Amino acid sequence: MSVAARILKSSLFRNVELFALLGLSFWITPVIVRALGERQYGLWTLVGAFMGYYNLMNYGVYAAASRYVAKSLGVGDREEVNRAANTGFFLLCALGAATLAATLAGVAACGWFMSDPAEIALLRRVLLVLGVATAAGFPLNLFGGILTADVRHDIIALISIVKAVVSNVAIWLLLSEGHGLLAVAVVTAAANLAQNAAYYAVCRARLPYIRVVPFRRDAAQVRAMFDYGWKILAGQVGDILRFQLDSVLIAGFLNAALLTPFSIGVRLVDGFQSLVGASVGMMAPVFSQYEGRGDLEGMREALLKVTRFTALLTTFVGLSLIFYGEAFILRWMGPGFQSGYTVTVILAAAFTVYLPMSPGVQLLYGLSKHGSYAALNIAGGALNLLLSMVFLRVFGMYGAALGTAAEILLLRLTVQPFYICRAVGLPVRVYLFDAILGTVLEAAAPLCLYFWAIRGFIRPDFFVLSVCVALQAALFAPAAYFLILGEDERRYVAELVFRRKVRA
Repeated sequence: MSVAARILKSSLFRNVELFALLGLSFWITPVIVRALGERQYGLWTLVGAFMGYYNLMNYGVYAAASRYVAKSLGVGDREEVNRAANTGFFLLCALGAATLAATLAGVAACGWFMSDPAEIALLRRVLLVLGVATAAGFPLNLFGGILTADVRHDIIALISIVKAVVSNVAIWLLLSEGHGLLAVAVVTAAANLAQNAAYYAVCRARLPYIRVVPFRRDAAQVRAMFDYGWKILAGQVGDILRFQLDSVLIAGFLNAALLTPFSIGVRLVDGFQSLVGASVGMMAPVFSQYEGRGDLEGMREALLKVTRFTALLTTFVGLSLIFYGEAFILRWMGPGFQSGYTVTVILAAAFTVYLPMSPGVQLLYGLSKHGSYAALNIAGGALNLLLSMVFLRVFGMYGAALGTAAEILLLRLTVQPFYICRAVGLPVRVYLFDAILGTVLEAAAPLCLYFWAIRGFIRPDFFVLSVCVALQAALFAPAAYFLILGEDERRYVAELVFRRKVRA
């Protein structure tokens, strides 16, 4: 299977996984809340936040191992693949040991902030079960990283979906039998370990020449992976500043009651980001493989193609949120939450022109040139925080959304393209104005014409909205194919999707 075919297949499966997980979460969350009660569900949320910090640390090492394995796969050097895999395994084992120590410290500290002996005992058991499973699972995460490096997100998605279905059904059955929070934790821990074991089994079948030996590592690669990983962690800190502090600012500067409409508006845009991430988030190892082969020209062409396709996707989704968002929120949440729609409009407009740079960010990660992006992320997070605090005093809760949008316009569209283009020797004009802004404007024209034509039919009804979006997609796809895409891009799509050649 060609790399392009694997990209398409991975994108489709990642989107299926996204919607499957969202659907399962929508079903199981009220089941767990009713069975556990608000108090114990609050404990479960607390534990989830604690485990989230572990995953924050893990991602840098996981991504570093995946990046260097992908580069070695691009070269076709099996010895180098094994060297990268063993080094990644060593680092993940060290991280697992640190996670186990942090878990034991957290278990000991439970009595410091809780007074009920029964709750302390329960929380300790839950933390111990999940912490030990997480620590044991970190080394096995390597094999998920190898599948990522091999651009087999379709396999990863299938394993993830099976794990989610089985674990959620098991939780439902156990809660129905009267079991509580500890049972939920045991099922979650077992499912995560089984998922990692499945990654190992698939890797052994697909890439049997990879042999992982405990404590084997390459000192130079340890330094390279550490250097790669800490920059990812720094970039994640910037993302926290950019996207996860708005609620704190609104509660602190204004009124906690405003968090509900604000979060409703933000959730729609979060789904927008997740959709784009699922569609193009597998590109980092692809660019690493191009680097391994020394194919700079192919890398440039791939970046421009995927950026153009991403711009088409973001324009379609972003303008749809703006056009249908008010009716959707009214049907979803009922009257009284229309202020959340204004938040959606502000953020959707900004992210429509920003998210097409997602493949470019993946390029920086794939080439180990993400240090500048991490620094930009932290600077952007600080600027976002400052602008949001200023705008909150003038525009109320909308100021938090305006702060994010302003940071994108002031920093992301002016500085970030230079980092991306410098990495591959690409003119900024071609990347920013032709591939991104030009594509957004070309795609916006037929969409706005369609919105104007059907404006009288829109009402807060899920069926009506679904029909409008389906018809919109059916009309937009051929318009984009014949009127927006260039001849080379049409040939690429035809060969990839329709499995046939197109005349020059």
